[in-house]
Amino acid sequence: MPQSLLTFSAEQIGTFFTEAWSAFRGASRFREVPPLKPSLSLVGEAMLDRTFTLATSLMLGVPLPEEVRTQNEEALEMRDFLRSQDWVDDPASYHRVPPPISDFELDPQSSWGGLRRWRYEELRFDSEYEPHVGSPGRERWLAHDKNGTAVAYVFEHEGRPRPWVIGVHGFGMGTPLVSLMGFPLRMMHEVLGLNVVLPVLPLHGERGNHRFSGGEVMGPDFVRMVHLFSQATWDLRRVISWVRDRGGERIGLYGISMGGYVSSLVSALEDDLELVAVSIPMVDFATSAQDNMPWIMQRYDEAFDLDWEMIREITHVVSPLAFSSKVPKNRRFILAGIADRVVRPPQPRALWRHWGEPEIEWFSGGHVLGVFNGALEPFVEKALRESDMVYRKPKSGRRRKRKTSQRK
Repeated sequence: MPQSLLTFSAEQIGTFFTEAWSAFRGASRFREVPPLKPSLSLVGEAMLDRTFTLATSLMLGVPLPEEVRTQNEEALEMRDFLRSQDWVDDPASYHRVPPPISDFELDPQSSWGGLRRWRYEELRFDSEYEPHVGSPGRERWLAHDKNGTAVAYVFEHEGRPRPWVIGVHGFGMGTPLVSLMGFPLRMMHEVLGLNVVLPVLPLHGERGNHRFSGGEVMGPDFVRMVHLFSQATWDLRRVISWVRDRGGERIGLYGISMGGYVSSLVSALEDDLELVAVSIPMVDFATSAQDNMPWIMQRYDEAFDLDWEMIREITHVVSPLAFSSKVPKNRRFILAGIADRVVRPPQPRALWRHWGEPEIEWFSGGHVLGVFNGALEPFVEKALRESDMVYRKPKSGRRRKRKTSQRK
C-alpha cells in the first residue's frame, strides 16, 4: 500500500472534478439552501477546496496504519474516561471557568495586511490551561514547548470606552499577515470604530512547531483535537475577561471556519455577549475529518480502521451542537458557501437549525476563497450594526450658533 500521496493518478483527478460538480447537487437537496447555477468559476472554487485538502495531506504525508490504530486505542481510553466522569451526558460540566489574566505583556508591533501596514499591540500571557487530571494525552499536550503561551493581536483606540469584537481565525491562519488579511479589519476598527482582538488558536502561528500554521492539527490524533478545542475555549474566555477588565462592556464574537466552531462554543459558555457571527463555520469535527480525510485513507479505510461514532462521542464535549448559545437569537448570524467542499452546506445548516433558525446568508462560493468573497464584509458589518456594535462619538456640549439672515 502506498505510504504517501505523491502518486496522483488520473483517477483522483476525475474524482476531484466529480466531487466539485457534486457541490451543486449536494447543496440543493435541502430546501433551506438556495440552488446554485453551475459555472466554471464555481466548479473551480470547489476544486480548489479539494486541492487544498490534498495539498495539506501531501505536506504531512499519510500516517501508517499502526499509528492510526494507536491513536484509536487512546481515543477509546478517552471515551471511557469521559463516560466515567459523566461528561458525555453533561458536556457543560467538562468546561471549567478559567481565572482572569493577572499577568500579561502588551508590546507594540506592526505588520503588513492587505495593501497597508497595521500597527497593533501583541498580547501575551500564560494560558494556564491543563487537560483534566487522568485524561489521556495530558502529558503529551502539556509537553509542547510553545503552545502554553497564549497570543492575541490587539487593535485598541485611545480615549473613551468602545465596543469590542473578538475575531477568531480558521485553520491555517493565526500569523499576523494572514489574520490581518482574513478579517475585515478596516471596516471593524476604523469605519465602525471598534476595538478588535485577534487571538491565536492553539498550535497555530507562533504557538505551533510545524512549518505552516496549524500543521500539527492534521492527522488522526483525535484526543489532541479534544484538548485543542478545550484550550481554545479556555483561552478565548480569558481574553474576554481581559477585555472586560479594560472596561469593555459590549463584546461580540466573529469566527471564521474553525474559529466559527470555537466562537459558537464560547457563546454557549459566556454570559452577556452582544452577538456571535460565524462565516463558513465548521461545527461537526468528526464529519469534517471524515470529509477531508486523504483519499488514500478513504481507499484503504479497513486498513486504517477508524471508528467514527467513537470519534464523534469523544468530541461531543467540545461540540457547538451539544450546547445552547446564550446570545439572543436575533444576534446570531451565519454566512455559508453553497459550493463549500471543506465545510459542506449540511454543517452551517445544522448550526442554523440548532440555533433556532436565526438569520443565515448563503453566498455563491467555496471555502478557501471564502474570506475574500465579496459577501463577507457586508455580512459582518450588517451583523455588527444590527447588534448596535458601533462606536458613536459623544455629542459636543457646545451649542452651535444659528445663522440668521436679515431682510432689508
